[in-house]
Amino acid sequence: MTKYPACVISQSKKYGVSKSILLRSYKRGIGAWKTSGGSVRSRFNPKKRGVPKSQRMSKQQWACARSGKLARLKTKAGYDQDLLRRK
Repeated sequence: MTKYPACVISQSKKYGVSKSILLRSYKRGIGAWKTSGGSVRSRFNPKKRGVPKSQRMSKQQWACARSGKLARLKTKAGYDQDLLRRK
């Protein structure tokens, strides 16, 4: 078993952000998914309430998207900036 999810490894290679930073962001994404309401987990329309389970993002999809946004935007991302400042 690998220490890092596949999305973290590929984002690290593609955008040049350390895997450990992206892993921390990934774990925060898992936590955010667990504490978010069902309405914000929609894959198609995040503002729609009462989204059926078939249209919701999994916690892994949510976490990969969060770490991916941090990797792509680096200093422009609105969250997890403290991870980039820590070295």
